[in-house]
Amino acid sequence: MTIVGLFCRGRTVLRLLLLACLALPLLPAWANLHLLPIRIGIPHKTLALDYFLIDEFRVYLESRLSHPVEAVVHGRFNNTTAEMVRAKLEFAWVTDYPDSQFMDHVQLLAVPMYNGQPSAKSYTIVSALNVHTTSLGQLRGSVFAFADRQANGSYLDVRYHLLTAGENPDRFFKRMFFTRSHKDVIKAVALGLAHAGAVDSVIWDRMVTDQPDLTKRARVIAQSPVYGAPAFIANRNADPVDVQKVQHLLLSMDQDPVGKELLKRMRVDAFVVGDERIYQRQLQMRRALGEE
Repeated sequence: MTIVGLFCRGRTVLRLLLLACLALPLLPAWANLHLLPIRIGIPHKTLALDYFLIDEFRVYLESRLSHPVEAVVHGRFNNTTAEMVRAKLEFAWVTDYPDSQFMDHVQLLAVPMYNGQPSAKSYTIVSALNVHTTSLGQLRGSVFAFADRQANGSYLDVRYHLLTAGENPDRFFKRMFFTRSHKDVIKAVALGLAHAGAVDSVIWDRMVTDQPDLTKRARVIAQSPVYGAPAFIANRNADPVDVQKVQHLLLSMDQDPVGKELLKRMRVDAFVVGDERIYQRQLQMRRALGEE
């Protein structure tokens, strides 16, 4: 082979090597530092069990923190704060805050805003074909569906409402059953598997937009007073620097174009600084029911 041929062949090999290098995924600068991941617990309910959205949230946090992040999806609805503490996670977005058993172990970082408020409601729904029922009190002896037995939300609120109305929450309904998701509560009512059910307002409002064919088969007959939205908390054993960074990132998401678009897909307006006072109603209801 001539010198010119060797030269041309060498240039071809070099070009192929460069193309191969460009095809490799670009790793962030911190990827080779062997950092232990920050572990963040996310219960099913918070993002409606949308694993793609959960991973997008994880990737966003990871990229902005310049630190590996692991999303730990809670397998249970109730007692998510306990799972965070026992699993030694650094952070969690929980649905049962405040849990008095673990208040010394956690700190409130941020709260999501839904429709301009750091709170949610419980909706009582019946079939759209049921045009006569207008209140929870008319549902005595019915079959009633809940998503879960969690310490906050619809299950707590409905039972508290019955208690304050002079009813026995454990005997008012003929039967109660749990679907493990608010979407399935709506399905159960729409299909006639339950006479009525209770759903989280955030989930219902989201599904009115996303799945109108399902929600139009049910209707809301009652709304609860507002209660504090699911809280983003930190383990008190977490690195204080990480705590500060995560809180700052959450509170500034709505100022970042990428973060703002992600919040929109999560149906969250923004994260704001947590205020313990918005959770007083949860505590009041639990104490009245003997669960605190």
